[in-house]
Amino acid sequence: MDNIKEIVNKVVEVFQPNFSKVSKEFNGAKQVLIKVFVIVVPIIILIIIVNLIITGIRNGNCYEIRKELSDYVDSYAMSNNLYPTINGDSVSIDLDSVKKVTFNDQVCRGSVKITKVNDEYIKTFYLEDCSYCSVKEFKKEKNKYDEKLNAEVVVYINYYNVTNNNSRWSDYIPFEDISTEETDGVLLPLNEDNLPEISEEAIITEIIKEDKVFYTYRDKRWLWYKNDNDDYSDFSSEQPEGYSLKDTRTEIRTDYSEWSIDYPEEKEYRYIFNRTGYRWYKEDEDGNIIWWNNGEYYPEEPGEEFYRDRDSTVTMYRYYDLMWRWYNGEARGYDSRESSEPRSSAYKYRDEALSSYTDWSSYRTTSSLNSNNSWYREEKTNVHSRYMIKYKIRSFLVLDEPLERSEFESTVGRTLEEMYEDETIDLEITFKYKY
Repeated sequence: MDNIKEIVNKVVEVFQPNFSKVSKEFNGAKQVLIKVFVIVVPIIILIIIVNLIITGIRNGNCYEIRKELSDYVDSYAMSNNLYPTINGDSVSIDLDSVKKVTFNDQVCRGSVKITKVNDEYIKTFYLEDCSYCSVKEFKKEKNKYDEKLNAEVVVYINYYNVTNNNSRWSDYIPFEDISTEETDGVLLPLNEDNLPEISEEAIITEIIKEDKVFYTYRDKRWLWYKNDNDDYSDFSSEQPEGYSLKDTRTEIRTDYSEWSIDYPEEKEYRYIFNRTGYRWYKEDEDGNIIWWNNGEYYPEEPGEEFYRDRDSTVTMYRYYDLMWRWYNGEARGYDSRESSEPRSSAYKYRDEALSSYTDWSSYRTTSSLNSNNSWYREEKTNVHSRYMIKYKIRSFLVLDEPLERSEFESTVGRTLEEMYEDETIDLEITFKYKY
């Protein structure tokens, strides 16, 4: 152990003078670096700030120039109907045809390319003789568009092969079961399950709606009788004075009475019904409660905006009465109800007060009204609609990757316009932007 300590001490004695020298040199260099850092770094930061300010000012000036030119280009393109209609297509406009704009004592020349990018138009300015706003070249390609910068639109294209198909026609649907608000320009059924069924892979291109007038009718019928007895009373539930007999074949029913909390007087000819009555309320914009009819009870909802108060209920009643004609002498001998005179010639008298209507017929495509039945038949029409869906089924993308427009047209041997017009082709167009 003592030998090891002795060796270490000798090494320290040999190298210690060198350590001191290196330390002094290092400290001197350190002081120089600090001085350089204190002087140079602020200068670099100042240069960066000045460049940012100058770049910002220049970008702002160039943006204003492009904005001014953009207004003139829009007016020119609109008046000359130059806007492209195909997604990804573009048109170039020479600035000499539009407007002379001066910047820094120079007349800016060049052209503007308008590209249709989905639902908007993006302008690319190729400016010449326009001071520092002149365009040299576009380099960096990005996925997002920055409207504050001048960007060149790069169009990439791929495509699908498609088959175009038609569905079957749906059943006819009554007018009241069809929406009154358009969806993509078509009034669709309220229940879209009534549309024809198509594949989940289908892409709907159009929904065809076909309208047709349908007819329904009902007939008025009367009770006919054979004995011409005028000694008959008006309708009455109870036996009127001066009449001794009730003709049960003339039975009719009164309308329902109004709902009431009072239990009605019971009669042998009266039919009484009951339901639970509620108070109904709604809230105004401030949350205040507004009672229907000042808090009166009613068994039926007075409107969709009202809620029932379940904490307070009563039993309510309404009724209807049976009524008959009463007579003296021989009964008229009523037969069944008919619209026209019964085949049996014995029943040739018609009681005008004892009429009723048949149910409405099912709808049909032809009218059932004519000169022979128009005196007892009532007809109404309803527009029914049926639907057919046009749709397409796509293949997988044909190309392994999308190609820039010029390369795409060269590869497929067709122009963008030709591919767009081909109904067996679906284009997939994507965009990138060079700055």
